[in-house]
Amino acid sequence: MSGSTRREFLGAAAAAGGTAAIGQVPAGTPPRDWTDPRTGHRIVRLSGDEGGNKLYFYRNSFTPQGDLMVMSSPRGIVLVDLKTHARRILVADPRADLMFTARRSRTVFYSVSDPGTGQPTDRPRTFFAVDVDSGRTRRIARIEAGQVGAVNADDTLFVGTVAYGDAPLQPDVPDPRNRRFGQAEYAAVGPDGRPLNFAKAKGVRMLQRWAARVPMELFVIDLKTGQRRVIHRAQDWLNHPQFSPTDPGQIIFSHEGPWHRVTRMWRIRTDGSGLAATHRRTMNMEIWGHEFFSPDGKWLWYDLQTPRGQVFWVAGLDLATGRRLWRRVGQNDWSVHFNVSPDQRRFAGDGGDADMVAHAKDGKWIVLFTPEQIVDGETQAYDPDLVTPEYMRSTRLVDMSAHDYRLEPNVTFTPDGKQIVFGSNMHGANHVYSVAI
Repeated sequence: MSGSTRREFLGAAAAAGGTAAIGQVPAGTPPRDWTDPRTGHRIVRLSGDEGGNKLYFYRNSFTPQGDLMVMSSPRGIVLVDLKTHARRILVADPRADLMFTARRSRTVFYSVSDPGTGQPTDRPRTFFAVDVDSGRTRRIARIEAGQVGAVNADDTLFVGTVAYGDAPLQPDVPDPRNRRFGQAEYAAVGPDGRPLNFAKAKGVRMLQRWAARVPMELFVIDLKTGQRRVIHRAQDWLNHPQFSPTDPGQIIFSHEGPWHRVTRMWRIRTDGSGLAATHRRTMNMEIWGHEFFSPDGKWLWYDLQTPRGQVFWVAGLDLATGRRLWRRVGQNDWSVHFNVSPDQRRFAGDGGDADMVAHAKDGKWIVLFTPEQIVDGETQAYDPDLVTPEYMRSTRLVDMSAHDYRLEPNVTFTPDGKQIVFGSNMHGANHVYSVAI
């Protein structure tokens, strides 16, 4: 049987290593199906026994019809049926770097970097598109350096970034974030010569890269012709380019670096017009980032802290009207990444450990949020020019106490809004799981 047709099955009726009793975690292979004893929510392992990793939290992982999800594995690129949990290899090539799915067609995009030393982003790479049903693959484009972050709403353009002359964030590790499999590695020492913890070491490396002022470009690639076109040049650290899910010409991107030193979020059109910051600092040590579009493309959501590590919000900007909506989250509910459900009624967070910016003593959870209005008194005055504050009521879904947050869980709602998908190493190896809401 060929790799492209080989299937594996999950679920209670699966082979050995299947359903675990409540509170029991079998040794060796992680359980395939269990109920979290602290939350009562059902969790299913979506990745095979070889392990796997999901895409970054804002990257599209699903077919337009919502029936299939894509993930990476040591064997290549894997498709998962969201109803049956059956898996099959789509691209049987361990070199294939999964990028994202198309918005309109049943297509998965991936890249293959040329062999060599140094960072993968400094080497030539070729981009491919593969049809999930037929398995037919076509070459799209080739670039000499850089990386691509997203495809636009009508599947006609990629957006990406390239840096000229940058060094690895971790000098002795060519790709410290290991984007394909999600595990980050950072190390540094403090002024006293002692090793810093992971979060502080990452901060040191981020500061060094930001201060280098490396020339960069933001570019688009035409998927029909393969032509690359630069739309913005800067010495700022350009990162996280994203397309609106509904407006083919709208891009957001970030100025990366220590969040308290940068104006993080920006917008620009595909022709290079409309460059503008989307949030401005109002106090010292105010930080914001990990931005993402709402499913309808009307809102920009992001992690906002006023100031850093003290007061936490999931903040929203209506891109058409400029209206601002800030939803307060508690210290133990702060998350590395947040995301929003397809109907936009609920949010999810993937938690964080005590060394991270919130320094939460009990923050290692996958959390579901329900926004609630704040009403003071019988009537409430409303000024559209001011920020509208709300509160996030939280429900804990998954106990992540055994998870090492060097791997970011990257929570994502399934297209039907009934489950949240996340990555975790809670049982040792990196795996992809879903939890029922």
